[in-house]
This record gives sequence, structure tokens and C-alpha cells, in this order.
Amino acid sequence: MKKALYAILTILAVACGSNTKETQLVNKPEGKVLVVYYSESPNKNTGTVAQWIHEAAGGDIHEIVMVNPYPGGYSDVVKKAREDSNNNIFPAIVPFEKNLADYDVIFIGSPVWFGTYALPLSTFLAGNDFRGKTIVPFATHGGGGAGRFYDDIRKNALGANIKPGFTAKGSNQIERRIGRGTKNKINKYDVIVWFNEVFAAD
Repeated sequence: MKKALYAILTILAVACGSNTKETQLVNKPEGKVLVVYYSESPNKNTGTVAQWIHEAAGGDIHEIVMVNPYPGGYSDVVKKAREDSNNNIFPAIVPFEKNLADYDVIFIGSPVWFGTYALPLSTFLAGNDFRGKTIVPFATHGGGGAGRFYDDIRKNALGANIKPGFTAKGSNQIERRIGRGTKNKINKYDVIVWFNEVFAAD
């Protein structure tokens, strides 16, 4: 029945355009849910998607925060992050106060940097055990796509059940300057369409 309802909603979304018509949430994850994300830009592109996921899935939400945030504007952040990446330097992050073992489904998201996820997310992945968890990744990018993002999640969340991810275009440098971001390209109903597909068989 759930699959049949999803098929009908998908047809309607395609016919009407998911960005302009409300899409009903039919399928959502079961169990205790956590949304974890790192979002760097002032537009909070990844943070926007994380909030939409949280609205749909419920549960808890946690933003990954660096102990010493990257200084300066976008160009400075990119320069510093690239240097750290080249030198395998992973930033310290503020400790996660909840017990990750208490959660069944963990949504994990970040912007795409240099073809994969941002370094603060690397720190989070390296510091936790995801065996037996369901991981649902999501990414935002400025035009280059997801790159190795999802493959690297699989490599670094060993023992987890990895669900198909959600990729959203955020903003490039010009769009940043005029205040445009994810909200100008998609909306929360695109997330709901994704939910209905990803969790149809659950």
C-alpha cells in the first residue's frame, strides 16, 4: 500500500512540479532519528536542508561546530580548508552531548568541498561508531555536484546501512554575494518526495 501511494504521489509531483505543489509525506524513517550537519556559509544552505529533514523526520537535530571556526570570508575559508585537506589536518569540533548509540536513523549532511564532504564532518565520522545504524546522507554544492561525497560516507561509516542520498544545489560565489542559496532552488517538498522514495520499503 505504501509503495502504491508513493507511486501516485510521484506521478502528481512530476506532473505538477514538486517545487510549486505541496507533496504529502507518506513514508518516513522508523525508530529514533538524529539529523547531524555541518553548514559553513552565511546562507546556511546545508542547515536549511537539515531543518527541512528535521521537520519531516522529527527526532533530534545537531549542528557540527568547530572549536576554532575558519576565519575570514569565503575565499579565506576555502584556502584554509584546502591547506588542511592537503595536510590531512582535521579540525576539532565541539563534543556531541547526546549518546549516538541511542539513535536508529542518522541523517548526515554537509557542503561538498573538494569533491567530498567538509573536513568537520570527517572529524565527526572518525570519532563515532556507526555499526548497525541506518545512515541517510545529504549534500549541498555550488554547481559541481556531489563528487565522491556518498562513496566516502560508505567508506567511513562501516557497518551502517547507507540509504540513497539527497543532493541540493546551494550557491556559488556570485549567488552568495547577492544572498541567494538553497531556498531559491528547492523547497521542503523536494525533501518529502525524497523521503517517500527512500523509505518506501521500510
